[in-house]
Amino acid sequence: MTAVRAAGVGKAFRRYSRPADRAREWLRGGVRHQLFWAVRDVSFEIERGDTLGIVGDNGAGKTTLLAMLAGAVTPTEGALRTEGRVGSILELGAGLHGEFSGRENVFLAGQAQGLTREQIEAEVPGILGFSELGEFIDQPVRTYSSGMFLRLAFSVATAVRPDVLVVDEALAVGDQRFQAKCAERIDGFVRDGGTLIFCSHNLYQVKKLCRRAIWLERGRVVQLGSAAEVCDDYADRSRNRAHSARLGLTEGAAPLLEVVRVEASDAAGRPLLRAETGDSIVLRVWLRRMPGAEVEPGVAVGVVRSDGLVCHCGSTDVDGASLLPVGVDQFFVSLHLQELPLFGGSYHFNVAAIDNRRPLIMLDVKEGEAPFSVVNPKTDWGVSRLPHSWGHEGAEIAEVAAREEHRA
Repeated sequence: MTAVRAAGVGKAFRRYSRPADRAREWLRGGVRHQLFWAVRDVSFEIERGDTLGIVGDNGAGKTTLLAMLAGAVTPTEGALRTEGRVGSILELGAGLHGEFSGRENVFLAGQAQGLTREQIEAEVPGILGFSELGEFIDQPVRTYSSGMFLRLAFSVATAVRPDVLVVDEALAVGDQRFQAKCAERIDGFVRDGGTLIFCSHNLYQVKKLCRRAIWLERGRVVQLGSAAEVCDDYADRSRNRAHSARLGLTEGAAPLLEVVRVEASDAAGRPLLRAETGDSIVLRVWLRRMPGAEVEPGVAVGVVRSDGLVCHCGSTDVDGASLLPVGVDQFFVSLHLQELPLFGGSYHFNVAAIDNRRPLIMLDVKEGEAPFSVVNPKTDWGVSRLPHSWGHEGAEIAEVAAREEHRA
């Protein structure tokens, strides 16, 4: 069943050159404004229980779209329909009154959401427990620290679970422990079948929480698809834009250095599909440099487990390695991993093209390359096998310690 349907949705705001033009237009008639389209021609559907992320630069129209989805702003054009009760976390703390206590603000916020006093009273213990405010709940909100204020605001906003939850940058609340607690609450909402629309600059959170994502730019949809694909493409564009700006290049130009091919093989030269702990493997990478680009080709490689754990990350600039020219602006390097220490699981490589002289910026990134599995034939377990040996070095220390323990 469709929970949210947007068809050609747009929102325009009036923009006046001078404040007085607004009054003149109202008093004398005529048009003294220009229309600014914050969002234009946005269409998508979200099934009940599905999750949608929204990404884009500042000013891309994300907040305006979320406000329309939450019912706080009316679309100028198009049709927007939501099924069920919609809850939103758009601006944490909006509506909290500084002179009232935290408890009084809980009742005010609940009434604003259409709840009866009895319904609010039933939610108060959960709100108090989650916010961890203790006795401060009966103190004026103006006396709260910023962390306490945000904890109360988030607790109130998520106390009553709606059918559709619209969230705008709400997981940067308080310290890291409470941030994890907030993330778990939203994750629990999704696990229980809630429909989530989540906007954040933290692409890891978008990829973790959302199945699909929309990339907005200048109010229009650039891309709609799987969250992993949309976030990776948006991150690539952002990296290229930052590097192009630093070097004075035109936005949208091809990468200065591009990863064109990645292969992995076992010790016998066969394509790497399966390895055992302790095997040797080889990763081969080919790059292409833009003609005339003043970069020294380099490569950074991450070995990543299927759950996202980065098991190893290294680069040619750290190890002092160089790439081999294999043609005009073509380069090659191979990475040899002797006695692979990884234990059983599924893995892949993330490969980035870097400038060996300025390695902090990744010029091109390919993720999920050359996937392979590892089987551990032994019974030790964990993440990886650490080189080790057993022996009796330091036996005299053990004997001395044993005598002292006996005397004690």
